[in-house]
Amino acid sequence: MTAPFPTPIADETQRLLSADELAAALRDIGARRYHNLHPFHRLLHDGKLNKDQVRAWALNRYYYQAMIPIKDAAVLARMEDASLRRIWRQRIVDHDGDAPGDGGIERWLKLAEGVGFSRDYVESTQGILTATRFSVDAYVHFVKERSLLEAIASSLTEMFSPTIISERVAGMLKNYDFITKDTLSYFDKRLTQAPRDADFALEYVQKHATTPALQRQAMAALTFKCTVLWTQLDALYFSYVAPAMTPPDAWTPGTGLVPETPVTQAAGTGTIGPDDVPRLPRGVRLRHDAVRGQYVLLAPERTFDLDDNAVLVLDLVDGVRTVRDIAAALAEKFAADRAVIEADILVMLNDLATKRVLER
Repeated sequence: MTAPFPTPIADETQRLLSADELAAALRDIGARRYHNLHPFHRLLHDGKLNKDQVRAWALNRYYYQAMIPIKDAAVLARMEDASLRRIWRQRIVDHDGDAPGDGGIERWLKLAEGVGFSRDYVESTQGILTATRFSVDAYVHFVKERSLLEAIASSLTEMFSPTIISERVAGMLKNYDFITKDTLSYFDKRLTQAPRDADFALEYVQKHATTPALQRQAMAALTFKCTVLWTQLDALYFSYVAPAMTPPDAWTPGTGLVPETPVTQAAGTGTIGPDDVPRLPRGVRLRHDAVRGQYVLLAPERTFDLDDNAVLVLDLVDGVRTVRDIAAALAEKFAADRAVIEADILVMLNDLATKRVLER
């Protein structure tokens, strides 16, 4: 699918732009070419993909996430100024973490596990598309081979990422019952990390793109990075979405993906979804502890302390309302986003289900 590239980058400026004009020109590139415009993302955020198509996105995107610190290490190695290195190295820490089990790559692995992949399979990258590998590797080669200005300018897609992150998290929580806030925890920190990194990169480009030619190089670098992101979605779209629009016997969505990792659950716990009707099992009661002045959940030989939010939810667990009904009632009461409340409720109810004090 062709990216919306209506104007050759070399023609966008033949004169030296002011710092503000350059920033505006760079933002215009994102407005026309960033991958939030791609049909695959529109389908993803609007809940119009099936589970295997979402899983294909999570699996392939892992390779991009895993190569980001390698790309950033290549940029770091070319910086002769120690003050620049001190700033840039934080990007590597953000993705690799300071210790095992920390960092953005680890959180993306949790996302992939959350949609049913085994960690070993994801880390092996055996299941990713050839076009995914090719486009990501091209980006790493770009920052190694081009000037430092171009390498830094190519990272300016981070100027546009907070918008797509907000759309993605809200849309996926609203539309996919197999997605939870915990599954999407990778994006929580990116909402602050990306603007910080973008501010530094933009200031650097404004300071060092001192001629029309250098400014065109910076804009071309950002355009290239937008193309890298767009190409990855092209690969997903034509591999997992477009074929599904042909007769059923021509292709089956998800072909080539490894089977979803089975989730082992204790008998009687189950997984509670938005359309399920939760209820307290026999012998479990919601009671107010007058001595301590708080509500508790009483179960045979066990007691669970509850916070105010849990009490509000359990007060509506009557064996008639679905989770969706409960979320809608609370959203109306507090004038809040129903999708966000529903996601929080599902986390809490499933936690209680694993403790055997809630069932459906």
